[in-house]
Amino acid sequence: MPSEIVDCDEFSEVAVRLSSLIRDGELEIDPRIAAKGYLTTAFKGGQIILRSTKYVGLIPLTSNVSIRVRPRASISNLSLMLVRSQRAPTAISGFARGYTSGFFRAENVEKLFGPSLVAQSLKVIARGLIKRYERPEHRIPWRGRFLATETIRRHASKGIRYRHEFDQSILTESTTENFAIKEALKIVADWYRKNDAKSPLTREASIALAGFQNVGDWRSGNPDLLANLTHRLSDHGIRRDYSDPLWSAYAVLASSIPDVGLSGSLNLDSLIVDVSQVFEAYLRRELAERLSRQGFKIFDGWKKPRRFFTDGGGFSVHPDIIIERDNAVVAILDAKYKPDVSEQDRYEVLSFMDVMGVDVGGFVCPTRDGEMSRFMGTTTSGKRLSNLRFDLAAADPGIEADRFAENVCRLIQGRQDFL
Repeated sequence: MPSEIVDCDEFSEVAVRLSSLIRDGELEIDPRIAAKGYLTTAFKGGQIILRSTKYVGLIPLTSNVSIRVRPRASISNLSLMLVRSQRAPTAISGFARGYTSGFFRAENVEKLFGPSLVAQSLKVIARGLIKRYERPEHRIPWRGRFLATETIRRHASKGIRYRHEFDQSILTESTTENFAIKEALKIVADWYRKNDAKSPLTREASIALAGFQNVGDWRSGNPDLLANLTHRLSDHGIRRDYSDPLWSAYAVLASSIPDVGLSGSLNLDSLIVDVSQVFEAYLRRELAERLSRQGFKIFDGWKKPRRFFTDGGGFSVHPDIIIERDNAVVAILDAKYKPDVSEQDRYEVLSFMDVMGVDVGGFVCPTRDGEMSRFMGTTTSGKRLSNLRFDLAAADPGIEADRFAENVCRLIQGRQDFL
């Protein structure tokens, strides 16, 4: 049965035929999707009405039906935001989508692509590693394959008529493809041993590595291996079951993620992005780098919570962005990845400001339809709220981050003339 991809925008509804989700008389939805809340569902007129939320990417419902959610706000470089925010997207292992050949540096790529690399490598091992005739690193007398034509051609090109030697090669598993997968598996295994030793993947990675024991160790460094791997990946004659693990190996070896904002021909695990988390972490990092020059420090409220009640209780507040100077909180901001804030949002931020003991605060929302940052008003208790805008589709993200940082400075100073 051919795969069906249904496109929709973020925070929008899409109808899917109920019959397309039924298999053997039962409703079949990928449990990894059903449990994560990537989509909300409702039944209407024999159809399932799905509503996309803050997640974008290719979301598989079944093995044959998937929803491709596009960001409603046009994000010109979502991959750059992912790298800067250091928030890894969720990888749906075993469900591939196409990406472009653009890659961006990122952290913890081992966690992202490790599961698929290990699973794909085990499949390669089950079928058998590819072998190729290669020249040995050290010549072995009277062994291998006599390549008379190759020997004569090489010397003839140099004007040498006679040369007393043999050109030899041996059938070996030590090929570029196997070198790349083995070295990537080493990196993944080492990462899990150090960061998540109890994960089943720690053992699985060791089993996969054992399957490459006849492959030698790569001795020329990652740059050379990546260069050779790039050349091999451009070869259309590569064995089909090697394609996916080699792209996963490339991502691990290069510590990179693919450009998730565009579609292309590279098959890697489908990445689902929680844009709200990326937006929040991206703002915090950009702001921290710029305001540190003026003596400000930026904190994540989830890492630095405050008690809601002074006399105890189990409640605490966690503003997205806490701004301090000289160990005193001077302002707080809450990132809201939506067109505008609600009444509940305003009450929430006012409670944050009350707990933190500050009179300056507000929100950061994506720019939509050209809205500008604005001062919202002053409460009877003297608290000043503003709504700052950040253009995610800006041609130059760096200039936009500079503008945002300047608006935050003006907010702290009590100004209302935002850029």
